[in-house]
Amino acid sequence: MAATLEELEKRLARVEQKVTRLQQLVEKPPILETAAERGARLLAQARRDKARLKAAAVKVFKEMGIQGEPVPPEKLREMMAACGIKPEENLFSRGIMEMREE
Repeated sequence: MAATLEELEKRLARVEQKVTRLQQLVEKPPILETAAERGARLLAQARRDKARLKAAAVKVFKEMGIQGEPVPPEKLREMMAACGIKPEENLFSRGIMEMREE
């Protein structure tokens, strides 16, 4: 059964309408906020989420057996050196040091 030009035009119009609707669903709306407004919104969101995120971190640390206060980097380096770990011999540390020199 051959379609007439008029039928094809109608079908094409319907397809174009559906594509337009799908694009509207998929694409993000344009950002209408300034950088300052975005910063204020993100700060407010962080303040709202702080308690929930802190509770989640405490739970995860407990499950992993991590307890106590974090060790400052300087103290950690001392502890590692006391255990005989030399940063210059560690491939990962060496890579970091080389990147810092670039």
